[in-house]
Amino acid sequence: MTTVPAGRRRGPSKGDLRERAILDTARALLARKPLADITIDELAAGAQISRSSFYFYFDSKLAVVVALLHGLAGELGRDSEPWLAGTGPDVPALRRSLTALAGLWRDQGRLIAGALAAAPGCPPIAQWRAGLREAHVARLAARITRDRAAGLAPDGPAPRVLAALIDDLRTAAFAAATDPEGLVDDLVTVELRMLYADFPVPRSDG
Repeated sequence: MTTVPAGRRRGPSKGDLRERAILDTARALLARKPLADITIDELAAGAQISRSSFYFYFDSKLAVVVALLHGLAGELGRDSEPWLAGTGPDVPALRRSLTALAGLWRDQGRLIAGALAAAPGCPPIAQWRAGLREAHVARLAARITRDRAAGLAPDGPAPRVLAALIDDLRTAAFAAATDPEGLVDDLVTVELRMLYADFPVPRSDG
């Protein structure tokens, strides 16, 4: 029996690699066509496994999509953290957060849009969307509350109401966009004015 020396990590298992291959295949296919047109056979072939082997890792095509969505949620949380944890009208932090979000919509827009469309009739995806929205709304509402208490932002709608409006605005804007990056400057301006009234927002050089 082969042992791994102390302090040395094992590499990914064969199962880990196959699961990753399924997810990578799904991501590549979704960049080219709608979820409804993707088959289990295509996912299995892309991962170089049999159809029966596919079901060892995922019980359905939907399960693959949900796994991809949870991965996106992690990226969203990481990229928005500096803005949500900060205070005041920090234009660079908000712009970086929105630029990262625009990049996700550019690269994974078909997946995200398909998930949002499917959410009302699909409990696993609806739960993902609700959890993602609640996490952002709660953090943004806390930021708004901090800024108002410190005198950095004017009073206005209840923090959770304002935070929910901003979250819905982002989603609607990116879902309808053909050029997500082209929305960043406008969203920075709109969001900061929603939060800080007449704060003058400089445009980016790009």
